[in-house]
Amino acid sequence: MAPDFLKSTHGKQTCVSCHGGVENAMEKDAAHKGLTRDPSLRADKACSTCHAQIVANAGESLHTTLAGFKSVLGARGGQLVSSPLQQGFDNHCGKCHGTCGQCHVSRPTSIGGGLLGGHQFAKTPPMKETCTSCHVTRVGQEYLGENEGLAGDVHWTKGAMLCSKCHSSELHGVGKVGDDRYRNAETRECLDCHEKSKPGGSGIQQHDLHGDKLSCNVCHSVAYKNCYSCHVGKDDKGVAFFKTEGTEMDFKIGLNPLQSPDRPYKYVTLRHAPASANAFDYYGKDLQPSFSTVPTWKYATPHNIQRKTPQNSSCNACHGNDKLFLTGADLKPSEIEANRAVIVPAIPLAR
Repeated sequence: MAPDFLKSTHGKQTCVSCHGGVENAMEKDAAHKGLTRDPSLRADKACSTCHAQIVANAGESLHTTLAGFKSVLGARGGQLVSSPLQQGFDNHCGKCHGTCGQCHVSRPTSIGGGLLGGHQFAKTPPMKETCTSCHVTRVGQEYLGENEGLAGDVHWTKGAMLCSKCHSSELHGVGKVGDDRYRNAETRECLDCHEKSKPGGSGIQQHDLHGDKLSCNVCHSVAYKNCYSCHVGKDDKGVAFFKTEGTEMDFKIGLNPLQSPDRPYKYVTLRHAPASANAFDYYGKDLQPSFSTVPTWKYATPHNIQRKTPQNSSCNACHGNDKLFLTGADLKPSEIEANRAVIVPAIPLAR
């Protein structure tokens, strides 16, 4: 074990105080009895002695509860208690959650684990080893500029901002259960930092003309990844797997499904989620009987912000451009009912 760790605050604790086991036992098997490889799986015992408030809040965070998945499945009629869907959820969705140690000591188990730096604790975990190693396919690649032909987010390329700069509060939770990341009262908004850009006297003509009709991403995001039709199951060796029908780089503007005082916009960017009515058919038929209750094109805040984008290059780059707006022509017949609330019935006319 590295000398630097032994000198640290955590290194001054006994192994048993965090990992369990039997202190002073002379034989390996006896010493390791009751050992916990990841003490933060029982954070209320191992971590809360020193970090009581953080642990209490984290117990209600989306990283711990996975409430975002559960709330959507519940809205689609899925039963997650003692049901085939619960088994499917546990095998495929429930393993995505993170523990304290899986960010601050090691990489998340869901992507293979491995200590970050010996046994050292990182107060601010390395972004590429933790955050974007899980959130890589969409958010990570967008933010870092790893999608071919598309620049990284200006907050990264110009400011080298870490995820925690904007996502500080919801990482550990705020002590309240939220249905999804957009219903967290502590979530940062663009205008928290860009206050001078607020419509109505900002001095930016486009901002003042559009007011609160558009989310910031409508004008300042570029194409992003959309995933389609996920199916889960187990192979002949019992290993759980998932597969999708593919991904597409696209950019779609639709009606706002989450209008609120914090998000008053009429138009927002939408991303296609890989949801499908028969995703869990391996475990049982019709496990989401009200599938069409929730749109498959979901409110999105792509992490690829640019000051200048194709759609804000001129008025008519957006107005009258039916390729940018989500219409019925973009949907499979099986998805039309689910997305009626977000389809744009008539695109804004060319000016």
